[in-house]
Amino acid sequence: MVIKDWKSLYKSTLYFLKLIFISKKYDVVFVSSSNFNRGINGENILLKPMIDICINNNLKYIVFEDTNLKGLYKNEIRSKSAIPIDFISFVQIILRKIHNIKYEKPRTLNQTYFQELKISRILKKLFFRRLNSKVYITLLWNNVTLWRCINPSSCIVDYQHGIIFDGHIGYINDKSPPKIKSDNDIITFVYGEWFKNLLITSDNTKFYSKKNVINIGLNKYSEQKKISFKKKKILFTLQLVADFEDKSINKSYINIIEKLIAINEEYLSKNDYHIIFKHHPRYSSDDFLDLSSKYDFVSFDNKTTMKDILETVSLHITFNSTSAIDAALVGVPTVFINMHEQFSPDEIFLKQYNYPFQHMIVKDFYDLGIILKEIEDEEIYKRHSHFVYSWANELYDDFNETVFKEFILNKINDA
Repeated sequence: MVIKDWKSLYKSTLYFLKLIFISKKYDVVFVSSSNFNRGINGENILLKPMIDICINNNLKYIVFEDTNLKGLYKNEIRSKSAIPIDFISFVQIILRKIHNIKYEKPRTLNQTYFQELKISRILKKLFFRRLNSKVYITLLWNNVTLWRCINPSSCIVDYQHGIIFDGHIGYINDKSPPKIKSDNDIITFVYGEWFKNLLITSDNTKFYSKKNVINIGLNKYSEQKKISFKKKKILFTLQLVADFEDKSINKSYINIIEKLIAINEEYLSKNDYHIIFKHHPRYSSDDFLDLSSKYDFVSFDNKTTMKDILETVSLHITFNSTSAIDAALVGVPTVFINMHEQFSPDEIFLKQYNYPFQHMIVKDFYDLGIILKEIEDEEIYKRHSHFVYSWANELYDDFNETVFKEFILNKINDA
């Protein structure tokens, strides 16, 4: 393993070695990765409203930030105020390798959970005997087994990231939650009532309930723009990521996009379209998609935030990215591409989420031109804009400061 970010590793090592001798007590510990540092100056946009409430109520908190030690995600921004958990991640990697040599590599989520449980108990004895927090709030259920081992009586929360659907192994699959969540008694914060009801009604084990699935909403931007399709600017959100074990997935994905643009080049160029490609936050430059040098109507923009870039476009294209909901929140319709098995929008957006315009699906390379020609009609476009805006706002609720504040204060006072 080649470590890229030595500065963060040094800062992390210093903190956790001190923790062996110096006690640290917090009201709230936030745990995330730098994947979510997408706001202005790299702030974590999902945690920000919760952190603000902690500050306004004089609660003692800390943010632990994890990242990929190999440096696969070269474009990630590290938080200057957070404590990198890189040192603990490094130790975990070593302990996992030792465990795999002594026993065998886990093949299922349950086997992985029991391995992490053993490792977490070791880490507690080595580094975390003096850490105490009343509440842990995680994204991507980051190290929840470790936090439960450290503080068995604490409240541990996992905040929804992206989308939840029936079949998501991180939330609900085969009518059951992942064992790591049920065994660690994890509370789930969700973006809206739709997701809350999905978890509760889909769970045959009855783990999910109104007591442990809390709708706190999302710090979203939701204001339907008075837009016109005359701009003919399209945002195309890409899903090339560095952590696919099967490298052929990205190659197949790139081939589909290149052929889609090539076949529709004449129509796009003659009708003055401009396509702006935006990479996934976990994008690696090892998978290179070079289209801007080949087509004058194509450009890339990885610096502008999603909120700002959506203010400038009239249409959005993706395979199955959650950016389809982000776009809908400001009235920008999405054209889904259903030509790649791993990125098919069929099960999630069409069957479960009931996207309001299921005819806007590209199943053949020539479908794109047909869809664009139809939506160029201003009345049709305005109708699409209105319905997708209503659809997204049924999924996502605004962040509810009162619900979050009351929940946190009750947990802290009861601890």
